Amino acid sequence: MNRKGFTLIELLAIIVLIGIVGVITVPSVLDAVRSSRSASYQILIKNINIAAENYYMECEYGDLSDTEKYGIYACQIDGSSITTTLGNLASTGFLKTDSSKKIINPDDNSDISDCSITITKNNDLTYSVTSNGGSDCPSTYEVE
Repeated sequence: MNRKGFTLIELLAIIVLIGIVGVITVPSVLDAVRSSRSASYQILIKNINIAAENYYMECEYGDLSDTEKYGIYACQIDGSSITTTLGNLASTGFLKTDSSKKIINPDDNSDISDCSITITKNNDLTYSVTSNGGSDCPSTYEVE
């Protein structure tokens, strides 16, 4: 008798093999995704630090403090610090984003554009960025 097709045993064997391959590969794929998100987050934090430093220098030495020219995006140094948002860094072009000007946290895909930060110029001419809170905002801006 000439039958075409697979027997039930053959189909079950294939399903078991696919299941074994899935059990082996899924954890490593999930690990790679987690690692990739962590690396993307660290790159974002580093870019925020660089953008904040450039923003402070432009405010201090450039004309970014001119309210007539820059309106709501103009900066104001209070002592040795500036308070702004990540969205403001994006809107002024210091922090590169997509066309929507939204800052997306790669860990959970939340919009962190409204996160408020304080940029402080230290005595040794370095800059530090600190968070002003917020549930979705990064708690620290230190690069690991």
